[in-house]
Amino acid sequence: MQGPAGTPEHRQYQCRYFPMTLSQDDIEALQPGKWVTDDVIDFYFRSLKHKYFRDNKKYVYIPVNIANLLTERAVDSNPKYLKDLTEDANSLDFETQCLRKPKNIRVAFLPIFGDGHWSLLVYRNQKNKLPEFLHFNSYLDSTRANHTQCARTALINLLYVFRENDPDMEISKESYKLVVKNCPQQTNGNDCGVFVCMYAYILSSRLAKSEGQTGSFQSLVKRLSTLSYSPSAPAQGRSTDRLNFSEKNKDKDRNKAMELMWKVKDKDALPPDEMRAYIQKVIYHASSSRNASASL
Repeated sequence: MQGPAGTPEHRQYQCRYFPMTLSQDDIEALQPGKWVTDDVIDFYFRSLKHKYFRDNKKYVYIPVNIANLLTERAVDSNPKYLKDLTEDANSLDFETQCLRKPKNIRVAFLPIFGDGHWSLLVYRNQKNKLPEFLHFNSYLDSTRANHTQCARTALINLLYVFRENDPDMEISKESYKLVVKNCPQQTNGNDCGVFVCMYAYILSSRLAKSEGQTGSFQSLVKRLSTLSYSPSAPAQGRSTDRLNFSEKNKDKDRNKAMELMWKVKDKDALPPDEMRAYIQKVIYHASSSRNASASL
């Protein structure tokens, strides 16, 4: 598949919005039937951050190299191990420094890789509740146990890094809830990275709408939660029943809306090949391509 004009085998794609370059091999990996590369996933996650939460530090997209570090390091509560883990994570996080102020984070996206398979882990920081981790795995029948363990290792190490970076955070490996989500499933052995990008895209767009209070469902819940009818109000239709929404019901409505936000169903998903084409379009749009040999 040839990109913009130039010599395809030597072409590079330099992003205009953040410091990252993709090769023609990365673009070729977006063809149907191929595995997308680490760099493609990183590029797409960064583009989601730029598009939806450019100046919002509450939403974090953790790079693949940091996610790999958190997944591959065995869990250990030894103080020296925690110090080394945190120093390594922080050194990889030199660009955005998103891990250094964990209290500011509301949601973090982590691409998880293990045994040749990608899945998505989402950290959800909730007020007055334990942190919740949502695991989206596109190959549940075959990889549920292994990738649930990969996700658990990553999340515990992430919490350890958070605590080392901010000792005031009272967290431990017990202070979390891991939820394996039912989600659209792949039908082959090579679309897992594409599904990770798709899950992140669906959730990011919903969160962005929620931040702006532009979603019709959220607006409806907000209106309903403030409704109150009294006996002195004019009768509407046949009903004369009094209807009150308590503070408890308001919270219930909000919680229901939030839970719906985190459900990814088949009807929400793009066909994998369409998602591949969309990612490629995003890369082309965000990049200025150039011939690598000409820059030597």
